[in-house]
Amino acid sequence: MKTITQRIYMVILTILILIPVVLYAVIGKYLDSSTADKENRVMTEMPTLANTQISEFPTLFDAYMNDNLPYKNYLVTINSMADYYLFNTSSSDDVIVGDKGWLFYVGHENNDEDPLADYEGTNLYSIDELEIIAENMTNARDFLASQGKEFVITIIPNKSRVYSEYMPDMCGDVSQECRLNQVYQYLSENTDLTIVSPYNDIVSYKEAHPETQLYFKYDTHWNNFGAYVAAQSISRVWGFEMPDLDTVEQVYVDSDTYDLARMINLGDYLKEDAPIATAYSGHMARVEIQSDGMSFTGTVDQGTADARKLYIIGDSFSALLFPYLACHFNSSKSDMYYNYNYSSLESYDPDVVVFECVERYLNNMLHFSIENGVVY
Repeated sequence: MKTITQRIYMVILTILILIPVVLYAVIGKYLDSSTADKENRVMTEMPTLANTQISEFPTLFDAYMNDNLPYKNYLVTINSMADYYLFNTSSSDDVIVGDKGWLFYVGHENNDEDPLADYEGTNLYSIDELEIIAENMTNARDFLASQGKEFVITIIPNKSRVYSEYMPDMCGDVSQECRLNQVYQYLSENTDLTIVSPYNDIVSYKEAHPETQLYFKYDTHWNNFGAYVAAQSISRVWGFEMPDLDTVEQVYVDSDTYDLARMINLGDYLKEDAPIATAYSGHMARVEIQSDGMSFTGTVDQGTADARKLYIIGDSFSALLFPYLACHFNSSKSDMYYNYNYSSLESYDPDVVVFECVERYLNNMLHFSIENGVVY
């Protein structure tokens, strides 16, 4: 009797093992297996002994199985959902889950950024480093001034600084002794550079309008409303006034996927509407995105804005900032750091150059020159 029971168990176990295999053979081609698209890389091909050294075969085969495991995307998504919805944790070491499901970036994807150290104020600059930043920025200003061009610097706060109330308790309170304030204070007190920090204006607007979100909940970046408030601060440098955000037309559009949501494999599930401020200027800029997605151009039709030409060098935060600054100038152009080269600036020949830098990328100011861009 015991032997029969054991055999029944073995048959049931075998059936349970075979069902997913047989089912995948039938419906696998209809399932989502787009690992390459989700992770933005080429999937590993099946290695063969004919073209692979025997010592490398186990590693390559393991990589192949990881990429081609049946039901992989569904299993990963289920695991990520359990982490996020049940345990309020993240499936990525680069993302943490805060209060009310807010996501925050704490990773190190680019160079030596460290958003958590920015938040805690544990990565302060030395006097020598601040002097290098001041020298780099002053050299850029002087170089451009010799050509009759104006130079403006703006530094943008990290999302975790603006929405620190949603950060996990384990991170403690946000530190005001931080690189953002260090750089702004040092440049303001020790140079005659034109530098704008919209942090106070962003926080003031947020406190006065708690119902209006200025950064995305599931993304590292600000939304259009946050960029608009910052643009108001920057525009005052040139004497331009923009109407208050709550007085201009606002629309909401369906969201795409957001970077932090994608990083925890929930890009298809964690979504929010994207707000846009419209009709904020009598001379709106027509913005075109270049094919590489790293450059933008803006044109005010009929030339009704300022005749000077604007050029922005920045990071990904400049993408949403660009239209709100471009409306002030008949012609505008923007290049992100990693797409910037001096020949682009030289051929465009702008009158005004804006250097934009978000808090977590402040080290770019340690390695920047107009002639060479950001070089690590």
